Amino acid sequence: MTAVPATAASPPIPAEDPSTSVRRPAAPSPKERREIVVGRWRLPVVVPKRSDPRLKLSATIVVLTILGETVLRFQLSIPQILVCVLLCAVVDIVLTVQRDHVLAWPASALQTGISVAFIFRAAGERHGDLWSMRGLRYFVVVIVVSLFSKYLLRRNGRHIFNPSNIGIAWGLLLIGPSRVFSEHLWWAPLGIPVVLSMAVIFAGAWWVLRQVHMIPMACAFMGTFMLIVGALALFGRQYVATWHHGPVAGSFYWVTVALSPEVLIFAFFMISDPQTAPKSSLGRVIYGAATAAVAAALIGLQSTEFGIKVALLVSLLVTCALVPSIDAWARRLSERGSGAIAAPRPQPMSAGRRILTGLRNPVVVAVVVIAVAAPVNTILLSRDHSIPMIERGLTTHHVQ
Repeated sequence: MTAVPATAASPPIPAEDPSTSVRRPAAPSPKERREIVVGRWRLPVVVPKRSDPRLKLSATIVVLTILGETVLRFQLSIPQILVCVLLCAVVDIVLTVQRDHVLAWPASALQTGISVAFIFRAAGERHGDLWSMRGLRYFVVVIVVSLFSKYLLRRNGRHIFNPSNIGIAWGLLLIGPSRVFSEHLWWAPLGIPVVLSMAVIFAGAWWVLRQVHMIPMACAFMGTFMLIVGALALFGRQYVATWHHGPVAGSFYWVTVALSPEVLIFAFFMISDPQTAPKSSLGRVIYGAATAAVAAALIGLQSTEFGIKVALLVSLLVTCALVPSIDAWARRLSERGSGAIAAPRPQPMSAGRRILTGLRNPVVVAVVVIAVAAPVNTILLSRDHSIPMIERGLTTHHVQ
């Protein structure tokens, strides 16, 4: 097995998809091509570019993971990280070779695996137990759900949901708080480790979001979210968490929710996926504000940190499903604002015909079920009286 320059007879590498800001690698010039050659069998190789924003995002999360494993006391082991990253990478490589006949660096898959390992946790895991195998099957479940959504739930050649987001959200809902949880809203008491991690988050956000033109979207999310969470704090909302004695309320509620490192990660690195976000700048601003509004509305019903984290993640499932409507609304607003005469459009179908047409498409049915069932199940979390007991440490986690 050797790597040699490609010849003219080599199969073409798929061209980049013009519909998204993060594209498949464009076909390099013949001098830059590489192949794996085994006898008469040739497989083109696509290596990553340093400018790929997915690599920048993964690098940022890796740095934060290292800080978490060293000074922030994350409850995460090396096998848990490896299961997430390697499973995503292997599946992505195999499916890409089968589909495109190209051996491509699995940038998106690695990003999904790293993100799952960074956020998802097995209950009962302890910081410092670096080789623990605890709850590995739960990480596999989350990865399978993530990859299922990425490869099967697609619209116009793009996946509909952020893979790690849907995997973690449904993993938390399906497996439950007695076995799994999401990384805490507040990683540690305010000090040098937290300040350093915040610096990494903001530097990484500027590094990534500027390239994909998502800074206005992130600002729309944060502005809307901080405002509504502030109102919730003023109206006396509170929650319980394992890392705090007594209920979190008042200004501390606002600080630990609105300015949480986990919320910043969500706003800067999860909802900013160009594959799932609207295409237009205005659409992305609406998308950011809408995601914040849905998240805050669901959070307002929760009295536990577990419920708050699930509500945050589920909000993105709702708005990802609504992206076509958001794009259409943004387009109409832009046409009205510019005074341009809108191009004639076909007579719209009646609501009944649209519903019947959608029901014939299994992807549409799956998206609707996911986008409706997730917030309904999140609302029901507020009625689960066992979760506050778990957060207060009054029950035992059952994970093997």
